[in-house]
Amino acid sequence: MATFLAILMVSLAAPLVALPTLASEDSNESDNLEIIPENNWFKLETDIITVLFPRAGQKPMFIWWYTGKPDQIYVVKYQGLIEYFAFDHPLLPPKPEYYNRMREALNERFQEMYMKPLEEDYMMHMEQEMYRLRLMILQQIMIQIGASWHRPYFPFNAANWSLSEVRNITTDSGAIIGVSFAFKLVEVPDWMPGFQFAENNIMIRVRFYNTTVEETDPDTGYKFRVNEGEMKMDFVVNKWVWNIDSIKALLDYLRDQGIDVNVPQGKTRLALWVNLASINITKLLTAEEEPEEIEYSSTATHMDVEDMHEDIRPNMTLTSDEKPIETSRPVIKLGFANETTILGGFFRFVSSAKVKDFPEAGNSHMVPVKAAYISAGHHLRLFIGYPYFGSGSLEHDPSIGVDVPSVDTTPQYVVQTPSGIDQITPTVIGKYVLPLFTIELAAVLVGAVSIVAILIYAIKWKRKTPINMVGGAS
Repeated sequence: MATFLAILMVSLAAPLVALPTLASEDSNESDNLEIIPENNWFKLETDIITVLFPRAGQKPMFIWWYTGKPDQIYVVKYQGLIEYFAFDHPLLPPKPEYYNRMREALNERFQEMYMKPLEEDYMMHMEQEMYRLRLMILQQIMIQIGASWHRPYFPFNAANWSLSEVRNITTDSGAIIGVSFAFKLVEVPDWMPGFQFAENNIMIRVRFYNTTVEETDPDTGYKFRVNEGEMKMDFVVNKWVWNIDSIKALLDYLRDQGIDVNVPQGKTRLALWVNLASINITKLLTAEEEPEEIEYSSTATHMDVEDMHEDIRPNMTLTSDEKPIETSRPVIKLGFANETTILGGFFRFVSSAKVKDFPEAGNSHMVPVKAAYISAGHHLRLFIGYPYFGSGSLEHDPSIGVDVPSVDTTPQYVVQTPSGIDQITPTVIGKYVLPLFTIELAAVLVGAVSIVAILIYAIKWKRKTPINMVGGAS
């Protein structure tokens, strides 16, 4: 009966625990947020955090620090996208879900794995007319593949980016609780053939709140808490053109001719390359004037990657493989540190991403994200790997910030995030009010009922007689 009562109490409270309550708006929200133009940069400043971001067509990058401690400065740069193979093959490293530079989707590597062995086999049987014909077809196909295959790495600094207007995030009553803006890739130069499809199809949406909020995704219902002092982003890729897909028609033609190349379909992935660095205050002006050279000014010595305290001073990019981040946690966090101390700045991202298979139809689902990293000489290279998503779209949630003990992590508002390649500003649904019946209270009640049950059992066992809680022992 005690167990039944506890379960009943929790089940009745579950709807109250699961859903926040929306109350009337309070238009007296404090507004300690400033956006200041400085040369080619914008400066976003609050009592907790200061963030610099470019405003002159440069690729997305952010320089930030705890406002009360400007001597320790953190940097994140979005370097570009890398397509890599995700199938098992003797010539490739293991763990195909994770990025490894030996897995980059080079045309030469693909031909070495699949086309060259066939060519060598056919050349050994040149005395047979069928094999001579197949060899001619295969060689023509290899030439066509070389012409249609784009390079695996798409560097963001080679493209032109536009920065949207910085807009306030407001409640129905007019209270300003943050700002939003977006970087959008708008032009790919002619000297980068094969990547024109990326124009207007890659974007980084940015949201910053001057209070803690709970964000909810309109397509999947996924909820994420964004603390005050944290800059939340959505990395969006729409209609990526995959190398494997570009040769699908050619592979089908080969099969029709009796030549089976046996290439796994859809077994390719996309990695977002991110650089993480840290500089001291004396290098700030240099970083602003020469942003592409920031890594050479980095003074970072260590980073905490989940449970690993990594020394990032040596450059391991030419001698070691990237290390996978293998964890089941819903959010993966990388924190800046030195040999003995955690410094407070962090970069974190959700370990799943949203994919719309057919953006027009709104068919959305979550897919796992796999990340790897490597020390690159006083800075860290991070590769966030996304599964193949065909001609659909992908959205992923990274964020930057500083850990400050005084920040209230209780959400004050419920906010619906934007979605798609064109939306930028979120919608404030209402003010968040903690339910009267919380999970903690439910746990206390369950514990209390369980203790009563144990006491009843202990007394009955000791006396070997029935117990009447109202009238005493019978």
